[in-house]
Amino acid sequence: MTATAARTLYAKHAAAAERAAWTVSTVIDWSAIDAELAHRTPDVLRAIRDAALIESFHPVNLARLMQATWDDIDAGVCLSLEAFEGFRHFDALRRYLDAVAWEPAITDEELVALREPAAFVRIETDQLIERLVEFMLSEHLAAHFFRRLATQAEEPQLAALLAIIAADEVRHAQSASDLIAKRIRADAAVTTRVLDAAAAFRHFGEEPLGTAVPVAMHGDPLAIRTFARRIERLCGVRLIDHLKADL
Repeated sequence: MTATAARTLYAKHAAAAERAAWTVSTVIDWSAIDAELAHRTPDVLRAIRDAALIESFHPVNLARLMQATWDDIDAGVCLSLEAFEGFRHFDALRRYLDAVAWEPAITDEELVALREPAAFVRIETDQLIERLVEFMLSEHLAAHFFRRLATQAEEPQLAALLAIIAADEVRHAQSASDLIAKRIRADAAVTTRVLDAAAAFRHFGEEPLGTAVPVAMHGDPLAIRTFARRIERLCGVRLIDHLKADL
């Protein structure tokens, strides 16, 4: 690797992904799963089914972002890594649900039906910042969601899997944050768009699920505080101050 390549954003995130790499077949002891214990927390299983559906939608959402950032090599790499790791999350979650015989089982037909309405939706150039903010904050909150869910899962293998996925989501949020920071450095006016997008945030999982996705799980105020803190670090302005200024 050349000195120039070593300094690139994409090299940084590729290296982080390599350090955190894991495989679905070995990430947990699949033979040790206790299905009866897993079924004692049905709300957790319902939540990971929804999460698996959202993860399955990544090829649609990320394809749009990659098309909109075709001229940004850093973005191409970061989003490609996210596409692979998002699939890995989906694969692991779906496999777990199948292993404990949770119903209704996820089918390929269901996944295709979720994607169909979005098949021809594109991100316009003037929407890119807003969609990157949506992606960043969705990944940020996903980290808290999986971490919180891991503490609620009574089945040890599921708890371990969710904790590992949560760590991935932290890196994904940072990747998107770095892509936005790059754009802010190039044009300070982008800061206002980032703040406005954060104030109007909706989780991208609402598109495939067709229903509202809570910004944070009940009893997890840390997710909200760190949501605001991430925006402040990016923009140098507190989100609450930006909202007050618009009143």
